[in-house]
Amino acid sequence: MLMERDSIWYFVQEHKPETIFHGSIGNMDVEQVWLTHDFEPIRFPYHHSFSLRAKMARIWFLVRLLFLLPRGSVVLFQHPLYAGMNKLLVKLLRYRKSITIVCFIADINGLKHGDDAVLQKEIQQFRTYRYFIVHNLAMQQWLQQQVPHQRSAMIRFFDFLTSPGILPRTNTRSIAFAGNLEKSGFLEKMDQVALHCPSLSFNLYGPHVTAAMQACVNVNYKGVVEPYALPQVLEGAFGLIWDGEGVEQPEGSMGHYMQYITHHKTSLYIMCHMPIIVYEKAGAAALVTQYNIGITIRSLFEIEEKLQALSDADYQQMCHNTRDLARQIATGGCLSQALKEIQLIMQRDQRKEAV
Repeated sequence: MLMERDSIWYFVQEHKPETIFHGSIGNMDVEQVWLTHDFEPIRFPYHHSFSLRAKMARIWFLVRLLFLLPRGSVVLFQHPLYAGMNKLLVKLLRYRKSITIVCFIADINGLKHGDDAVLQKEIQQFRTYRYFIVHNLAMQQWLQQQVPHQRSAMIRFFDFLTSPGILPRTNTRSIAFAGNLEKSGFLEKMDQVALHCPSLSFNLYGPHVTAAMQACVNVNYKGVVEPYALPQVLEGAFGLIWDGEGVEQPEGSMGHYMQYITHHKTSLYIMCHMPIIVYEKAGAAALVTQYNIGITIRSLFEIEEKLQALSDADYQQMCHNTRDLARQIATGGCLSQALKEIQLIMQRDQRKEAV
């Protein structure tokens, strides 16, 4: 749990499971962790209604919030916000100097989609905040360049609030990949990987598989599985983290973006007690190396060679090393630790300002 708080902590609630428009399991679990810490949710009425009555009710709710939120409150939100009223609330709260805003950077859409105009708007927004929660050191360093006054804590891994998997893992050449498959154009070029690494096979999980992906000789499509059930069924010896269009190296905006983020699938593979194969410049690569839970690669073409050099004992040690991490991830421990860190930073800043 967090340290004793002398202020009320709130969060902007936008990712309820039964009415999710944007976001992912990761976004929903962030909000669930905040609820377990007794943070008060801020959710506008008639959230998905666009009638005149609903709009008027939301405006009245906004006005009351702006005046009634207690002095000294802390308000957290996940960037990017999608609902217009949520965006307006956070924008207006900046004018209440007694309110502290904490921005959890879930995604940076300008980097993700290679849209510089969107990115510049996001950077301008970030410069209006002081406190952040970020994925990893790479994102923290990027943010420091854009927002020199930033103060931030890292989650390192996304929490994934489900039970760790129980399937035994053995050191084979079977590799799992899970996600929204249409965002991973490289999967349509896996025949090229087969030419360099004929012993490998890839198990794909997720929506929007293409005919070109399924036609690759080394690909087995396993279908769509409910996300919280995935750790119990994911088949393979390793989990792959790779993005973009290329197989020799990540290409396109998604390939570029992966150097700043910790993919949610990193946590999925850890929950499966499955060692990870990750691009060496990915944001999660340093974590994979630090915790000895997988290997890093420059190209998909070198996977076979890397795995041949990995002994069964080394493989089992990596599986073992995922277990403590899996327990933390399954119980909200990663975000909880980041919340403690940002709370300490805020308290130190308050003491400095009081001197």
